[in-house]
Amino acid sequence: MKTRPLRLDQPRKHGAPEELATVAGWDVTPGLHEWITEEIKLREQTVRAADKEIGRSWQRRWDAATDSFEVITESGLLVASGLSPGVAGHIAGNDPATALRRCASDRKLLAAHPYTTQVINPGYGPRSAGFGCETCHDWDGVPEGRGNCTTILALAEAYGLDDEDNADVEVIRG
Repeated sequence: MKTRPLRLDQPRKHGAPEELATVAGWDVTPGLHEWITEEIKLREQTVRAADKEIGRSWQRRWDAATDSFEVITESGLLVASGLSPGVAGHIAGNDPATALRRCASDRKLLAAHPYTTQVINPGYGPRSAGFGCETCHDWDGVPEGRGNCTTILALAEAYGLDDEDNADVEVIRG
């Protein structure tokens, strides 16, 4: 069977063919938890600054005088004007309240996928990534050393990790 490394767009689903995600390739990019945590922290700082400056909840409204949309805060303070419906909706849909909820949710996902170095070699094979997710890589109560799980890789992708050319990731072969 030909093996391919795990790709962000090909997480193995229950019952999927083994070749989609095999133990032949694990993402072992070091420090993804820490990197994602730092990215969340930076995003929260930016969002809190916007919240402090103009307000937490934003909405779009039609401005008949300019024949365009604008985004305003809950107190009526103007955030942006002269916008198309899609742009206004996008800005309002990413207000500080929404962005802070997303950051809190991402922190919960990180906490739900802790890593451990107390692992066994996947399938009792000859190689291990040296760490694994306690949630996703559990094998009958003992985590396998499969490296970064698909949940952490998806979170990393949301914060800018791009594995398209594998420039940002490190993969080992089993």
